[in-house]
Amino acid sequence: MKLHLPLNAVDRVNRPPVFYLTVQDGLILTSSVLWTISYILYVRQAFRDRNYGMPLVPLWANFAWEFLFTLVCPTSAAQVIAFGPWLVIDLFIIYTTLQFGPEQWRHAPMVAENMGTIMAIGILFMMAVFWAVIKTIGSEKSSFYIAYGVQILISAYSIAHLVKRGHTAGHSWGIWFFRTTGTGATICQFLWKYWHYPANYRRISEPLTMFLFAACVSIDLIYPFVYAAVEQKEMMKMKYM
Repeated sequence: MKLHLPLNAVDRVNRPPVFYLTVQDGLILTSSVLWTISYILYVRQAFRDRNYGMPLVPLWANFAWEFLFTLVCPTSAAQVIAFGPWLVIDLFIIYTTLQFGPEQWRHAPMVAENMGTIMAIGILFMMAVFWAVIKTIGSEKSSFYIAYGVQILISAYSIAHLVKRGHTAGHSWGIWFFRTTGTGATICQFLWKYWHYPANYRRISEPLTMFLFAACVSIDLIYPFVYAAVEQKEMMKMKYM
């Protein structure tokens, strides 16, 4: 008997062959593992540099998405299995942000002194926004669109983070690599589904989806050039200190 992740609603109807499920499950689990490693590296780098690497707005959105679609309205059992670890590790990312964030915001005392309150309000706000989307277009569509929207936030804000700070503290090549390849695995998963069952996954060929995929990939490919430039400036400063 072949083992595979619990079937989603489409697969329960289509009864796809084992090879299809094997590839699909492999991509789901690969994405989960890669993003899990990335999250762990966020935490490790935060403790190493005493600085956080995931900007506030993406962190709020990311935690809100993972909480809602892992615990409140998951679209499949496979989603819970694959994404559950992210929610747990996100708590540690939040902890490191609260631990080291105030020092990074010392130029803005109101933010530094109220980091916990700001974190809670930000997460609750994102949950409210996402819940409104869920109630408007349904959980299955919301899970998909919000996920890639959050991914774009993480990637774009990370670039802005590097540029604004002028240093790489909290960031690393490893975080970028595993985050980018993890997102690539999710895109490949949906392309795999669409290739075999286009009638069930028409959304993948829609202009909005193509934009989200392209934006995720493009921004993630810009990041290493920005990181390298900032890192080089850091090395030059250290050389002449």
